[in-house]
Amino acid sequence: MRTRPFLLVAAVTLLSAQTTLAQTTGTIRGEVTDSAGGTLPGVTVTVSGERGVERVVTTGPNGTFLVTSVPPGTYGLEATLEGMGTQSASGVRVSIGGDATVNFVLGGDSFAEEMTVTAETPLLDLTSSEVGSNYSAEFTEDLPTRRNFWDIVSVSPGMSQSDEGNDRQSAFGSNIQSNSWNVDGMDVSGSETGAAWWYVNPDTIEEVQVLGIGAPAEFGNMTGAAINVVTKSGTNEYKGNLNVYYQSDALTDTGAKLEGSEFPTYTRDKYHDATLSFGGPFKRDKAWFFGAVENTRDAFAVPGVDPDFAPETSYDRYDAKLDFSLSPRAQLDVKYHYEDYDLPEAGSAFIAPSAAGVEFGTNPAWGGSFSYTLSDRTLVEAHYAGWDGDDFWRSQTGSTEPPYIDFSPAGGGPPVYTGGTPYPFDYFTSRDQADVKLSHYAEDFLHGDHDFRFGVQYSAGTADTVIFAGFGGGYYYRYEYDYYGYLYPYYYLYTFTPFHYGADNSSVSAFMDDSWRVNDRLTLNVGVRWDQHDGKIPAYPRLNSAGAATGETIPGIDNVIDWNTISPRLGFAWVATDDARTVVRGSYGIYYDGNVTGNWDYPPPQAPAFQYFLCNGPPPTTCDADPFFEQIVPDLAVDPDLDPPKSTQWALGLERQLRDTMALGVQLVYKETEDLVGWEILDDGILETVVRPDPITGEPVTLLDFCEEGCVFPTIRKGNRPGAGSLLPDEKYHMDYRAAILTFEKRHSNGWSMMGSYTWSKSEGLIPRPLAQTQFNPFYGSTEGADPNQWMNADQLLQGDREHMLRVQANVDLPWTLDFTASLNWQTGRPYSRQARFSLGQGLTTVILDPASDSRRLPDTTVLDVGIGKRFEIGRSEIKLDFQVLNLLNEDANQFWETLVLGPGDRFVPSDFVYPRRGILRLGVSF
Repeated sequence: MRTRPFLLVAAVTLLSAQTTLAQTTGTIRGEVTDSAGGTLPGVTVTVSGERGVERVVTTGPNGTFLVTSVPPGTYGLEATLEGMGTQSASGVRVSIGGDATVNFVLGGDSFAEEMTVTAETPLLDLTSSEVGSNYSAEFTEDLPTRRNFWDIVSVSPGMSQSDEGNDRQSAFGSNIQSNSWNVDGMDVSGSETGAAWWYVNPDTIEEVQVLGIGAPAEFGNMTGAAINVVTKSGTNEYKGNLNVYYQSDALTDTGAKLEGSEFPTYTRDKYHDATLSFGGPFKRDKAWFFGAVENTRDAFAVPGVDPDFAPETSYDRYDAKLDFSLSPRAQLDVKYHYEDYDLPEAGSAFIAPSAAGVEFGTNPAWGGSFSYTLSDRTLVEAHYAGWDGDDFWRSQTGSTEPPYIDFSPAGGGPPVYTGGTPYPFDYFTSRDQADVKLSHYAEDFLHGDHDFRFGVQYSAGTADTVIFAGFGGGYYYRYEYDYYGYLYPYYYLYTFTPFHYGADNSSVSAFMDDSWRVNDRLTLNVGVRWDQHDGKIPAYPRLNSAGAATGETIPGIDNVIDWNTISPRLGFAWVATDDARTVVRGSYGIYYDGNVTGNWDYPPPQAPAFQYFLCNGPPPTTCDADPFFEQIVPDLAVDPDLDPPKSTQWALGLERQLRDTMALGVQLVYKETEDLVGWEILDDGILETVVRPDPITGEPVTLLDFCEEGCVFPTIRKGNRPGAGSLLPDEKYHMDYRAAILTFEKRHSNGWSMMGSYTWSKSEGLIPRPLAQTQFNPFYGSTEGADPNQWMNADQLLQGDREHMLRVQANVDLPWTLDFTASLNWQTGRPYSRQARFSLGQGLTTVILDPASDSRRLPDTTVLDVGIGKRFEIGRSEIKLDFQVLNLLNEDANQFWETLVLGPGDRFVPSDFVYPRRGILRLGVSF
């Protein structure tokens, strides 16, 4: 594992980050008038929170004020002017990226005396043009969840999760790696994977924001959504929480059944999750601390897996945060996070325990931020963060046997895996990032009031993989070839010398945002950002057959990626009614994906040849001394004119506040995305045309085959199109997404609160990985799409498409201090294609015979989670007892097929079912 020093204050002199060290704060704005409606300049407005006085500003010539960079939470405001009295507002909720409006009226009955009037902030943000969702700790902490913040993200409008409890999320039709994951402003997206690289203790979360369409220019390097998590900090009061969650097989239903299996049902072996957090002041109003630990152990067997070999997932997470008020103008915050994890794959009826893999490693992370108030109109902020992870893939049983894959098992069906796990690896990755941002409020300037934000950003990341064919030196497989109606079994050994592959990347960015309040009704949000991305292949040591360095170095490749992009953003918010309860919003923007190196960093320079040997049978066996085929891997080839993935996005919406605590909204969204990165096949090949029967229908299928004499396989490289040598010679990679989103929000009052949404959407196009069941993970070492035949029927509904999604979360106060919570997620199943595998001169080739469409979808899912809890006050402490039931309706739909490849007599075999109904007991203590 490679480490980085824990830098604190020194890093604030650096410039700034990839996606940014993302926005983690909101603003409070307002106007102070007298009883006759005249503006009042010079009014002192004080903002106070749980750490005492946070900020003090003064109204300008037209009586307005703006407080920027306010951490999410609940605040009180006080407006004071000598001779005009005092007014205050309480319960002012500030959200990530939100703009809370609070207006005051001084004088009149309060003239020359102090008079306090309390009020709540409006439910609607009157200035934002964004399409996003915010979930506060008060709303989420008692909701029944699987103890991860992916569940919070997955119920946000426009999000399509591939299966339960993971970060494989397609946001507003974009690909999985097109999201930006941020914790306390730290970009935790892996530079090679694009996915969230480390996870969050759910009891440390203060707020989660899912920001999709209309994000300001401060956000870059995403065409999907920015998922922003802000964690808790210490306050002027000592506070602590202990939560223990427990499940057992006795509290678990059978759920889905896998017919014909010796182990047909889900089995819960054990589950516990315990978290302890504590925070408070080192010195009131000056210095605060917050710390948390989490211990999770989770073991279960899915249908088809022997319960005696239920794989155990484990997490140990540690968090510490320190906050300092160095002076009334200067604030310093530092953070440290560490986690140790084991993530075994769930396995299936077709994977032996020894062949199932487990991913394990550690993730330390650190960061610091410094802010300084230059004046009550100007604030400067500087941030630094970094993380460093190691990650390994091994057999769950520790087996070092050679893997064996039977692609043609007796009776048909999916491939069967035995022996050890194929492709074990050692993985190392890290990121360092920094940014500086200046916020300035210019009142009565250029025909209105302006909230300017200027920033510069820097990020550098690396990823390095050492890959093995198998710890036995390679892996074996069996395949039956159909020769004029006769099936002949063949056994092979596939092997290569272990090798490094990976990439380094860096980016420099600058942005400008302006929230321009033209008048009391119209706000224009204008922004532009510039990003410059570099990517290179570093020099790596050459390895021997045991994976050890030979002392020889393989030269790297510089300047593989050199992208410069300009991203304009324009949005508006128009208050349509005099009561300020109806807002029309709209936005237009151009967004680019970040440089996810897993899309282009393979194959590395001077990769070893892949060798295939004929064998006498499955292992242990004897194989030919000489390979019958040796695949020479060409060096990395990337189109020199490769463009970054680009998305053009439009949105138009209407929101209406009902009474004081409820709001309804509708949003129309359209996105066009192009220039995705995948394999490009050039037109320099010579292949022959062959006709093979569809293994299911018998209909003829025309394919391109590599013949023995006179054929030349075309050149392949990474590009933005399948290429002239593919079966779609004139197409570019693209995606189209359109959606209508209805939202409902009920702030907690009269004993209940609720958030709900309904999304209708359609997502279709031609993406670089059309054969997969999830929507385009990065390529890593895959050659999917490098064969011309794999583009047959590839323009289709996308794997993350869900036509209908209904999500509702609610909290209800019951008599006798009981709480009821519920979360409903109903959604259309994801579409899938029908594929077949053909033996051609270039090897086994998988082809889409029927594209993904509405006629082929996984089952719809309806997952309802509920909980009921009791609270007991004991002195200054509170005891919480809860019983939660996840999947109350015992939904048993499958979320994947074991394979999409069907041969004669095959059928789709379900896998990865929705987890069954199960109860969870929680004991919590707040002190």
